[in-house]
Parts: sequence; C-alpha cells; structure tokens
Amino acid sequence: MKTLHIVRHGKSSWDFPEISDIDRPLIEKGILNNYLIAERIVNKFLKPDLIYTSAAIRCIHTAIIFARAIGVDLRNIQIKSNIYEAETSSIVDLIEETSSDINNLLIVGHNPTFTNLANLYLTDYIENLPTSGVVTLNFDTKNWNIIDKQPISTEIDFPQKRLIL
Repeated sequence: MKTLHIVRHGKSSWDFPEISDIDRPLIEKGILNNYLIAERIVNKFLKPDLIYTSAAIRCIHTAIIFARAIGVDLRNIQIKSNIYEAETSSIVDLIEETSSDINNLLIVGHNPTFTNLANLYLTDYIENLPTSGVVTLNFDTKNWNIIDKQPISTEIDFPQKRLIL
C-alpha cells in the first residue's frame, strides 16, 4: 500500500511587500495549525518515509514542522524547486517518479495546484484545500507510477474541520 499526504503550506504573511512571493514567511497561526495537523497525522498514520517540499520559505518551514512533529529525520526532506508554481501534471509526474521503496510520502506545496491535485483522486470535489490542510490518500499498489484514480481510503483534515470519505 502507498499513502500520499497532500499538504498545503501554513498561513503566510503578506506584511512584507518588498520581498518576493517565494520568500514569504509563515505567521504564528500557520505555525500553530501546522503542528496541530502534524500531530493528527502522527496519531493516525505511519510516519512518512519522505517529504517533498516546494522551495518557498513557507513550504520549507511547513515541511520542517511536520518532520519534527511526526519524527521524520530532516535528511528525509527534499526541496523540489519545480513544485513552486507547478502545474498539477508536474506534481503527478513527481509522485509517479518516486521510488517504490517509499511507502508513505508527504508533499508540501501551493494552491491552486494542490487543490487540483487532490481533486484528481477524490470522489467528492473540494472547493479549496486551505492553508495547513491535508488530504491523505491510501492506494492499493506497490508502485507510485501505477496509482489509480480510486484510492482505497481518503481522509481530509483541515485545522477547522475533519472529514473521512
């Protein structure tokens, strides 16, 4: 079985108009919500073997918070510059290229791409994956390159609500 956690970065700050979008930091609410969701993941699922993250500061910070809270070695975080401003198909390609040795993958990125990515696999459409939101998908397969559109189970968890589909 393969488990994929699709995580949108925590709430970030718009208080620094002089810095580029890729360098925007998390705000306190984003940090706290990341810890909240990471703790829920660690209590429900096996810890991720690998974390892919966008090169944006808010995503790297989110990935580090999840890694610490879940107990993933920081060396198992891979910064992927192609996640920032990626098309959904590029993220699917990245997932499908993941080694079959990895059974539990967490990926941190941005909207609208991550909402679109989640909706590729969900039977019930979600309008928006909010900041610090996670969609967890379990696939009955041995290889990432053959995950299908029908996961065997799905969980959606936002800081404000939790759904099991």
